[in-house]
Amino acid sequence: MQICQQVDQQRVARKGFSVSRMGMVSAFVIAALCLGAQPGLAANSKAGAATKQAAAPAPAKNEPLAATDSGGTDGAAPQSAVPVAETQDAANDGTGKAPAADNAAATANANNSPTAEQAQATGNAGGDEPKTDTGNGESAPATDGGASAEGSAAGENAQTPGADAANDAVNTGDAAKAGDNNAQAANADQKPPFSPDLVIDRARELAKKPFENPHRELPGALADLDAAQYAKIKFKADQAFLKDSATGFSMELYHPGYMYDVPVGINLIRDGKTQPVPYSSSLFDFADTGLSDNNVGAQGYAGFRLKYPLDSVKSNEELASFLGASYFRVMGRDQVRGQLARALAIDLAGPSGEEFPVFREFWVEQPTDPWGKVTVYALLDSARVTGAYQFDIFPGERTVSSIKATLFFRDQIQKLGIAPLSSMFLFGEQKRRHFDDYRNEVHNSDGLLIHNGQGEWLWRPLDNPKNLQISSFLDQNPRGFGLMQRDRNFDHYQDAGAHFEKRPGYWITPKGDWGKGHVELVEIPSPDETNENIVAFWVPDTKPKAGDELQISYDLTAMSDGRELHGMARALDTRIAPIPGGDEDNGGIHRFILNFRGGDLDYYMDDIASLQADVSASNANVSNIRVEKDAENGGVRMTFDLAGTGETPTSNLRAFLHYKDRVISETWTMPWAF
Repeated sequence: MQICQQVDQQRVARKGFSVSRMGMVSAFVIAALCLGAQPGLAANSKAGAATKQAAAPAPAKNEPLAATDSGGTDGAAPQSAVPVAETQDAANDGTGKAPAADNAAATANANNSPTAEQAQATGNAGGDEPKTDTGNGESAPATDGGASAEGSAAGENAQTPGADAANDAVNTGDAAKAGDNNAQAANADQKPPFSPDLVIDRARELAKKPFENPHRELPGALADLDAAQYAKIKFKADQAFLKDSATGFSMELYHPGYMYDVPVGINLIRDGKTQPVPYSSSLFDFADTGLSDNNVGAQGYAGFRLKYPLDSVKSNEELASFLGASYFRVMGRDQVRGQLARALAIDLAGPSGEEFPVFREFWVEQPTDPWGKVTVYALLDSARVTGAYQFDIFPGERTVSSIKATLFFRDQIQKLGIAPLSSMFLFGEQKRRHFDDYRNEVHNSDGLLIHNGQGEWLWRPLDNPKNLQISSFLDQNPRGFGLMQRDRNFDHYQDAGAHFEKRPGYWITPKGDWGKGHVELVEIPSPDETNENIVAFWVPDTKPKAGDELQISYDLTAMSDGRELHGMARALDTRIAPIPGGDEDNGGIHRFILNFRGGDLDYYMDDIASLQADVSASNANVSNIRVEKDAENGGVRMTFDLAGTGETPTSNLRAFLHYKDRVISETWTMPWAF
């Protein structure tokens, strides 16, 4: 592994304050891991969605990964869904069973790979769903196949017999029907009124006890399902919970099966009291799987999703879902499934292997505010940390999830990842790796946007590198970061099933003082779009130790391209081409073409001679810097040539526009390997 670090403290005036030329107090670290015979490291970076946790046994079977969705409904099987074959990784997680490895394209040695996460199985109208593997063989949430978008608009105005039966069992204490996941149902009437403090107290007490493996052996009929078969298990939409035409919300459940073997407790909060939801197979349609509700032999649920009329007052789309490990997603208006979020990342891409927290129990509050919010409480558990989470979800064009968490640590954690985001990038307009594909671009997100504590806006285009790449953006009290999908032009993708142009961008807005740390970006080599090979998260400098308590608060916003976040010119396109005649021993010469548009750029273009490009590169020579009007696309085009010096094999690049002494664009930044 080679690590190069460049800190350039030159400064330039930006509207009354100074900014560091290297960004976030601005150390930019690139870690390159040479994989040699491991062409698909993404296969080693399986995010733990249904997590076969590091402390827990994994099923001895092939397991596809979680769903980044190539565009579609709710994770039900795509019209042309193809199961993603996975290989078994021989790495042992300490339980005597081998965790599941990643996808069909690659088998990787988890012991050799400090990897990031990934997500998803097959899953929607676009074809195969991206999936993930994290170096120790954990699987990320697969396609949310337990519930179908079909038929969801019909029969939505009344609680139906299946849901009523489940709630009746709660109130009468039918423990047999509730199963071991809901054995507490018998005592529901004796429980005190619900309070968020109850979840916090549960997490605090749980942290004082030894960690117990949350995974359970599934009946063979369910454990043997592949991703496409699992996606055929449909929740009966007419039996949805929390249905109320006055609020527009409803809730559907996911059945256990495939790699989802953690029984999750589901509770409703009505009139301030808790009502556990006992397991009932009658809530599901198994017909397309060849199973029936009489022979599945399961108890408990795998997760749930919330639905809401996002696109129109009469529609009924997926608003949020919680399925697998600590994964969740939220969606806004006119968006299709893309990237995922998760509660925590622990030692992701670290040498010791990743640990995957899981949500063990949920409490979903009956919405009462017409067209307002829905609140979800969750109990998190892992080998070294427990936590109480609260999600206040506000649906809309830009759906916002306000997240509060109280964490309790059983043991020290070397790298705690806060507000992790997972996405997929196969290739874009820069085409640093070439794929035989009819589409010009394939990605759920095309860049990482950061608003650092100094007020600087950084744009980092994503890449599908040849080697594992880890970039760190040092900062103090960050103002925001997120993985964005800026390119919203269908013609650039030409994928009518996946609709990459409709994938949401996720923006994290920290609340309170997050202190010193860094935004970390992990980019994992991937041979195809079935891997969620991009991860971004905040890492605090302070490492939590046993007995510590930590409170976290932030907003996660599902938005479009994020143009409303700032009023500066944005770097929208990055194209790279080799130039003949360079010193090939030192990587040759490459030409970079960057397009900037938006903000006040048009105002300054009448004096384009005074519009300058500030370009810098560590351990490299920059020449032929030019700025010219982009008559076809609008804005300006910046070009420059880059040549290596032979001193190091990597370089850190930065570029921005300024008019005289005023910075008028965000800062484009990229690592480069000669």
